[in-house]
Amino acid sequence: MENMLLDIVVYIALGIALGFGIVGVYVWILYYRLKDRIDHMVKEAVAEAEADLVGLEIEVDNGIYFCYNHKDKQFVCQGTTVAEIRQAFGERFPTKTAYLAGGDPAVIAEFQTELLKLSIDTTSPNV
Repeated sequence: MENMLLDIVVYIALGIALGFGIVGVYVWILYYRLKDRIDHMVKEAVAEAEADLVGLEIEVDNGIYFCYNHKDKQFVCQGTTVAEIRQAFGERFPTKTAYLAGGDPAVIAEFQTELLKLSIDTTSPNV
């Protein structure tokens, strides 16, 4: 009788342990499926955002600003003022948005200041 009661307790404990194991494996599988889905969605969102952005590297020569694509170093636009650069970029890439990706730190600081002033005065969202 004592042995039978011990066997029942052991079988119940094994059943509970097996149940926890099965639930644990199920949760682990769900976690990795969800993680893969989220990773895929994030990669798609990043790719979509990158397709709409153009990083500009800015150089200045004799008072003229030259803007190049940060990725492939191809010429994008030029101008003597930030407003001209903004207009030229908007005409060339009407559906894209530019960001300052590199160049002379002093020029970048000047551009940031001028862009802040322009953003208050105009509605063009491109640069």
